[in-house]
Amino acid sequence: TALVADDLTRVIDTANAPIFGIDTAGLVTEWNLMSTAISGWTKKETLGKPLVDTFITERYKEEVGRVLTRALLGNETANYEFPL
Repeated sequence: TALVADDLTRVIDTANAPIFGIDTAGLVTEWNLMSTAISGWTKKETLGKPLVDTFITERYKEEVGRVLTRALLGNETANYEFPL
């Protein structure tokens, strides 16, 4: 229902950890307040842009791209950390 969706959105937005989402093309679909606090980029600035090419430093692009590709294929990637 709409109420449940609103509750989930509120939980994601106010989480004390950065949470972002991407679609199967790697474009940002979600960006919470903690992601903004850490990176300096607002949700509006990130939505629809390619996560790896736009927001990941050159040093980590290849590794992060590989991890996200594995995740999109259904492989375990829990607790992977990288700088924004």
